Amino acid sequence: MINRILMELYDDYKNNNIDSLVEFSKKTFPSDGTDKLFVGCVLIMFSRANGFKARYDCNREQLLEIVKSIKEKIGNSNLLAFYINRLNEKKGINKYFRDLFDDANLDKYADLIIEYLDQFKPRFIEDIKRYENKIDDFIKNNNN
Repeated sequence: MINRILMELYDDYKNNNIDSLVEFSKKTFPSDGTDKLFVGCVLIMFSRANGFKARYDCNREQLLEIVKSIKEKIGNSNLLAFYINRLNEKKGINKYFRDLFDDANLDKYADLIIEYLDQFKPRFIEDIKRYENKIDDFIKNNNN
């Protein structure tokens, strides 16, 4: 479901409209800085999408990787701050991170977004393992 939402938000972004992204962020996350961090990370993902069907580059896994870069440190900064300040070609994205990298709660904000995205993680193996006893019984009964 999150991938479909991200694709729809990307379509709006391609039409120079991020109002739906900002609104989604406000409805989904606390307005303590988590919402701004989410918008900024999504905009980074959108700006990096390319190819024939760029909207398919905008998915949960890509966004999760961008958010997790906050937890990775390089010197006294994090990888996302390094990217924003030195590698980012879309300088307009900086405004969503204004003063956010200096916030002592940045890791907490990232954790909230990661927790949200983890709700949409595929759980195929976990689902099968819930029936482990039934699977063992099935194997025992069918091998006799």
